Amino acid sequence: MSFTADVQMTPNLAAALRRGLGALPAADRAHITKKASTKLEGSVNVDAALQAAQPNAARWDYVVGERQGQQECLHWIEVHPASSTGNIDEIKAKLSWLGSWMAGTPLAKYKRQIVWIASGKTTFNQRHPAIRALAQRGLQFAGSHMKL
Repeated sequence: MSFTADVQMTPNLAAALRRGLGALPAADRAHITKKASTKLEGSVNVDAALQAAQPNAARWDYVVGERQGQQECLHWIEVHPASSTGNIDEIKAKLSWLGSWMAGTPLAKYKRQIVWIASGKTTFNQRHPAIRALAQRGLQFAGSHMKL
């Protein structure tokens, strides 16, 4: 299988697949730098694609597929404020939703990186106890910028 084929088989995501980082609005895309050697398979605005089906869920923002040699890796990206402890609670809820939702999809089988990118000024760093607790759950806090 491939990222593209598995997105096509995931309910509500097929029509949301875009080339490169095309599923991310410009404001969110500005927080990501792609190296010339990075081979992207596409991206999906998961939040928008699932809004009608799950209007009250704490939905994750995006998934980006990347080819790494002979395999593909998924980057689950959340661009979200990081200026208060309330934001950490929101990310915890989104992370829980992502784990539950992803388990029922073909996208669960891929190697993955789950990343929170601060959408503005951040008051946290990698040593903050709540950020360390999120890291134990598999989340990487990228600060305000991520390199692919």
